[in-house]
Amino acid sequence: MYGAAMEFVYLADRLEFLPTLAEWHHEEWGYIRPGDTVQARQERLEEECGHLQIPTTVVAIEKEELLGSVMLLESDMKTHKELSPWLASLFVVAQRRREGIGAALVRRLISEARNLRVKRLFLYTPSEERFYRRLGWSVIERTEYAGKPAVVMACDLAPL
Repeated sequence: MYGAAMEFVYLADRLEFLPTLAEWHHEEWGYIRPGDTVQARQERLEEECGHLQIPTTVVAIEKEELLGSVMLLESDMKTHKELSPWLASLFVVAQRRREGIGAALVRRLISEARNLRVKRLFLYTPSEERFYRRLGWSVIERTEYAGKPAVVMACDLAPL
């Protein structure tokens, strides 16, 4: 499990993490936007910073070390514009995976969405269906996106 020293902060308050996060996201999901650059991704990330709003990006840090991130976006699939809002770009640095950090980031983002009175949250994943099912998400569609199989999932949020 992650340490007690881990904290969640808005990326907007820790912009020094932007270059690293942009690089991580580009390495993980660059295939979705052929021709994209780390710089372009960094610019988009900077626009998707916020405080208790859509869009926003939350990062996990421990002792000033960036561990991961998760985003709340209006839309995350060009093919599913009718669905909104989305949990997107859940990422945990490779050497810290399987410590519960990803699940903690998902719970933190769900809390953020509840505070915004979101009733239903969506996501898509090419490979982590089991992870999200364990966290209470359900499949609403199996499809293909950016040339890979993908599962669109939803989570109904109980009111505060």
